[in-house]
Amino acid sequence: MPDTATGPEPRPARGESLWIAAGAAVLGVLLGGVAVLVGIQTAPPIAPVPADSSPAPVPVPALPPAAAAPVCDCPEASGPGGPSLVEAVEHTRDAVVTLTGADALGAGVLVDETGLVLTNYHVVAGQIREPRQRVLGGVTEAGGLAQQPVRARFVDGRELPAELLVADPDRDIALLRLLPADNAERFPFAARGRSHELRVGETVFAVGNPLGLEHSVAQGIVAAVNRTGLSRSRQTPLLQLDAAINLGNSGGPIFNLRGQLVGITTATLERAQGIAFAIPIDHIAALLEALRAGHGARSGQVGAEVAPDGALDDHARALGYANGLRVSRVLPGRPADAAGLRKDDLIVEAQGQRFDSFGTGPEAQLRLAHHFVSTVRGLLPGEVLNLTVVRGKNRLTFTIPVAAAPPDQQVLIDADALLGLRLDESRREPIVKELRPDAPISRSRGRELLRNARVSEIAGIPVESRDDLGPLLTELRQIGRFAAVQVGFVLADGRTLRVRDFPVSPD
Repeated sequence: MPDTATGPEPRPARGESLWIAAGAAVLGVLLGGVAVLVGIQTAPPIAPVPADSSPAPVPVPALPPAAAAPVCDCPEASGPGGPSLVEAVEHTRDAVVTLTGADALGAGVLVDETGLVLTNYHVVAGQIREPRQRVLGGVTEAGGLAQQPVRARFVDGRELPAELLVADPDRDIALLRLLPADNAERFPFAARGRSHELRVGETVFAVGNPLGLEHSVAQGIVAAVNRTGLSRSRQTPLLQLDAAINLGNSGGPIFNLRGQLVGITTATLERAQGIAFAIPIDHIAALLEALRAGHGARSGQVGAEVAPDGALDDHARALGYANGLRVSRVLPGRPADAAGLRKDDLIVEAQGQRFDSFGTGPEAQLRLAHHFVSTVRGLLPGEVLNLTVVRGKNRLTFTIPVAAAPPDQQVLIDADALLGLRLDESRREPIVKELRPDAPISRSRGRELLRNARVSEIAGIPVESRDDLGPLLTELRQIGRFAAVQVGFVLADGRTLRVRDFPVSPD
């Protein structure tokens, strides 16, 4: 690890090194709160790094729709282990498989009759021979990425090989297909439920391979919904479960007592007991549908903007609220407009959570605004944004369908989310209008030099317009967070600067 040191103050003289003391989490350089140096200099550009500027949509099969009726006519449970649990297990166990390989141990669940299997990315990640290419989609032999075999074992002991179709490390989802000798074979599969209908306290059960004990069943309850900040994609909403989940349960299904698939087990807390998490099936279905539509790299948007202005009037305080975000703009024809959201509405709750815990003051409002924007961007097309707003004396609720950000907006979103650069919307050139206040680069010495600068390169690849910048940011977005990349700028006065280790922040 490089030593930490202090550098000279910024001096934009041509040919001299310019240093920015960055408080950023740069991969392999920064640990804890120690500051590191990020160099900006006018040295010759490094050799371009190859990048696929237009990743092809992944050929993702469609999941069957959510079941319209319960899978089994199970009587009401008389208590833990009652008859409804027994019958639900009997109706679902044949759809659960054990996944094995050289480095794989976990479970999966069949989600259609052709042999599609859902599991976690981390269950099969060790089978991919080229870890640097562990990015969303196209992880197949046909796509040029060799992989080691994964085998799926049924409850009766039968085994079949499986090929990997899609892998998303951010949301910890993988989709495989069984390869039977007879391609016409049909398999028992789990009926899809609706995870958004789950209630806190509702009984569910998990099936998996804890500590290698195959097809074990664990009963618990839904302890909470919409937990965020716990996965690599920090805005992925997770179900919190009160169930005996252990190593080997990963990738296994979560069922309700009607025998419907409502989630996929993903993680436990290392030092906790009886706390586990699952990815809601609605979120998984939305991800796969976004991939089918070619929107896998798109952020969610509803066509509304907010300002970090939480000034509450007497009506909002009378309703018991202590914090909120003011709607500053609603774009005509977008989902928020269609749902009835208006300029100057005060948003006080999102996805069932109040904003009061963020505190008050300018810094708290910035944190709240960034949290809210990240929440919306983290949603997938097909999901919904639930809002509570105060309008005059009234408290109103809105359910707004989320759409995929159009390509021209996605460039602005990615520049903001990944690099902390807010670009001028009115310009086709990528001109930095301002820095995002909470971005790592905004805490660096020399940051004022980047205002009104033009982004001229990413990783040695020239950038002339926002159209050039978009595909490069898409690549950067899929490679990972908390990394560093070389970014070049042309300053407002025409001089050229290059940040060799520009911090990439989490979105």
